[in-house]
Amino acid sequence: MIHEEDNWCTIIPSNVCLFKCELGDTAINYLHGLIEKAKTKPGQTSFKPTLAGNIQESIILEDDNGYLFDNHLSYAAYKFVEENSHRAIQHSKGKKLKLDSLWVNFQNKHDFNPVHFHNAILSFVIWMKIPTHYEDQYRLPIAANSNNPSASDFEFLYTNILGEIERMDVKMSPEMEGTLMLFPSTLMHQVYPFYDTDEQRISIAGNIIIDNG
Repeated sequence: MIHEEDNWCTIIPSNVCLFKCELGDTAINYLHGLIEKAKTKPGQTSFKPTLAGNIQESIILEDDNGYLFDNHLSYAAYKFVEENSHRAIQHSKGKKLKLDSLWVNFQNKHDFNPVHFHNAILSFVIWMKIPTHYEDQYRLPIAANSNNPSASDFEFLYTNILGEIERMDVKMSPEMEGTLMLFPSTLMHQVYPFYDTDEQRISIAGNIIIDNG
């Protein structure tokens, strides 16, 4: 029982938010075009040696004339920086931002991306093709009897105010196709393997940095 003279309130410590966007057809068609262009380009440039991913292949994409950043990322990136005061990104407030790198990942069954972070201000992932559904993946023998099924998940990892490691699972299904998530580059994340299909998962990732040029 609360004493009648006591006045309690809840205090929630500040934290960094994440941005999520359902891209429209114009952006998705543009991105599919970039992927096809990169796949057929003579002497295509692999991005895999610079990445943590244990996956089939990663190829560098070229954002033609800055279209993706200017029309689909710029507003959200500047808004993200203004609304978050965490020390990892506060030094970029008032600075000009630019897209530093852009690449497409081709993930086969059993491939995975271990826990890692990116060396930038903001990073993003766009899921272009998801050939599995998390509910089916969770029913597979490898996950069915687990108290923490994670097959096929994308996962963020962070510490709470008590220093305990927390996880935020992004569950993968075809409904996630066309979804973009924007997050601080130093936020740890990983991708679990998927199973039971020979189709590839295709995702695009990129980094945003301060434009000092």
